[in-house]
Amino acid sequence: MKRIILLGLLTVTGCADPHMPLSADFGDSVNANIALQTVNPAPTTEGLWDTDGQRAGNAFTRYRTDRVYQPHLPLESGKLHAPPPAEPPPAMPAVQ
Repeated sequence: MKRIILLGLLTVTGCADPHMPLSADFGDSVNANIALQTVNPAPTTEGLWDTDGQRAGNAFTRYRTDRVYQPHLPLESGKLHAPPPAEPPPAMPAVQ
């Protein structure tokens, strides 16, 4: 009996059309990921720079002389930048 059911299932799946048209949005996620990961080959350089030559030179000198500033962790100031977590809902009383 199992062989008859298996044969019937294989027959039905063999009738499926492998050339059935795909949905209109097929491939959109791949194209979106490619667009997000592509670097702009000609970025604009308008606006102010984050640093200047003197500051970069000082940073390089500190790096060469092993006097780099230690980074500050988010909790060193005692403040979190994220909102506090919400209180959990009160527990439901047990039904007896």
